[in-house]
Amino acid sequence: MLTRNLFGPQDFPLAASLAVHRTGIDLHRHDSVELALVTQGHATHRLQTEAYAIEAGDAFVILPNVLHGYENCRGFSVMNLGFDPERLTLPTHQLAALPGYRALFTLEPQVRTKHAFRSRLQLERSALDHVLAIVASLQRELQERAPGFALSATSYFTAVLVELARQYERMRTPASQSLVRLSAVVEWLADHFTEPITLEEIARAGGMSKSSLRRSFQECFGLSPMNYVIDLRLRQAEFLLRDTQTPIRDIAALVGVDDASYFSRLFRRRSGLEPSAYRATHRGD
Repeated sequence: MLTRNLFGPQDFPLAASLAVHRTGIDLHRHDSVELALVTQGHATHRLQTEAYAIEAGDAFVILPNVLHGYENCRGFSVMNLGFDPERLTLPTHQLAALPGYRALFTLEPQVRTKHAFRSRLQLERSALDHVLAIVASLQRELQERAPGFALSATSYFTAVLVELARQYERMRTPASQSLVRLSAVVEWLADHFTEPITLEEIARAGGMSKSSLRRSFQECFGLSPMNYVIDLRLRQAEFLLRDTQTPIRDIAALVGVDDASYFSRLFRRRSGLEPSAYRATHRGD
């Protein structure tokens, strides 16, 4: 399978191009994130094991190294926005606080197969034209490369992301609303995972029933909500063990686990190492 590298090591890590497909394009993968905006026509979006009908107004994210292609194209064109999130300076914290952004860029790709692509963003023509007008300004910056183009292009791209996030939040399909609510829960947990948390509080943060919450977490993450909380706590513990000299007993309390012995058991189950052994092994990484 062909890997399409959009950027060299010295290139600006953002690209925008309109592709017109009269027949189709074989399965391929990218080494960057690709945001696809279908501008005209219809096609079948082919993934490695699934295929979905798409049409003008559809917007979706292709993560790095995911095989995809297009077939059965009928008047089909797509605006491709490729970017390397590791190298492009985006306001990631502010974007992640938008439930529609987290739903579109993080959650929807994870549940695409289970939702049969029903949770993709579908733009009305007026909304699509508005987004494409911003993209046109972005393309001019990338083509002309006048002084300050990197800052200006990043600003236009950020405006595209914000607009798509807003549009996603306005969708009223059950699949998309489920992801928006789950996004709000994930954002709330990122701020509160070190505190004592009950399942009822998590469900309330997303305006969901406990059964819907359990089902949504299992679909998206393959975890129960409480196991997701434990995962957040242990990831933070790994960081503190690697990058600080904080005593292990204090780390347990800092990540929301009052019992140091229980914390050690959880940590050993996750990493196969006692916290002290993990610290000794990874110190200086």
